[in-house]
Order: sequence, then structure tokens, then C-alpha cells
Amino acid sequence: MPEHPKVPSVPRIAALPFQLSAEHQVISGGSVTTTEERRNGVLRLEGDTVIVQWRVEREIQRIGPEIRTDTELAGIREVTIPIHALGDARIQNRGRLWWRKWEIVLTARDLQAYDALAREDGFVFAHPSELILPLRKDAVDAARDFASEVELAIAEHALSLAQGQPEVRLARPDVAPPGAAATGHQDRGVVDS
Repeated sequence: MPEHPKVPSVPRIAALPFQLSAEHQVISGGSVTTTEERRNGVLRLEGDTVIVQWRVEREIQRIGPEIRTDTELAGIREVTIPIHALGDARIQNRGRLWWRKWEIVLTARDLQAYDALAREDGFVFAHPSELILPLRKDAVDAARDFASEVELAIAEHALSLAQGQPEVRLARPDVAPPGAAATGHQDRGVVDS
């Protein structure tokens, strides 16, 4: 069988903004506390890495003996996810007609891929292998483009493996790399700012 020439990898660059919102309310002893959290962020595809960057903003309203609203703004957090840890990227919708909601879904091949996202001030997952982010109606086309770029990067990674290039794996905290002592901690690609 003739040997096929190796396909050079084209650097992939794409970005998609997102916003997650959640509200919690506590009624107790004649007072009401409402907390609204917003995670404003961006998904970025840079080469063979997807970067999730976000900031949490909390607005806390207290109604009781006094009425007060406090706003907290957390620092920017960033987590990198190597493309080899992803299985697919797709756009899905829920609901019908006027109530239709669009989402981008990034499915992980490895459950450890999203561990760093689930930490304090992170994300809540319905399933640990799916990062699901709601989309504004005006961002659906941009999200389709982003998902296509991620899918293409995943395919290019699979092609490079088929051509004999070694695969890089996620670091596992319970397994030391060859030649290293097990310390119980390894860098997993998390950068806290």
C-alpha cells in the first residue's frame, strides 16, 4: 500500500462568548436573601487546546430589617482542555418554536477533562462528560462555526494518530509518569488568576 503524505496541521483559532445564570433564594426568620450568579465567559480554540475562561459575578439582595444589595466580582478563571480529551462538539436545541433554546455541547472522551471546571466558582454538570452552555439566538451561527472548528481539530488529531504520531494523555493524579515518584499531585492544566 502506498504511503500517504502527512497532512500539515493548520492552526485553529475560534472564540465563542457565553453566559450562565443561576438564582438561589432563602426565606428565613422574616428575611429574604436572593443570590443571582452570572458566569460570563468565552470558549477559545487555540490550536489543539480548548480554553474555557470565565468570571463569576454575584448580586446578593437582602430584604429584612434592612434592604441591601451587594455585588461581588471574582477574578478571572481559566481552564485548558486538550483537544485529545474531547469526543465531539455539537449544537442542540430544546423546546419548540418560540420557547426553543439553543446550546453548545462539548462531550469529553475522558471524565477527568472537566474536573477543573467543577471546582469552586466553576460549573454544575448534568453529566460529567458534557459541558453544556446556553446560546443567545444571535450567537447560534457563531456557535455552529465554533463547533465545526472543534470537530475539525478533533479529526486532525485522529489523523495525526493514524499517521503514527504519539498521543499525549491527560495527567492522572493517581499515576506518576514513567521515571517519576508518585507525589499525589500533578499539573492538570488549571490556571487560577
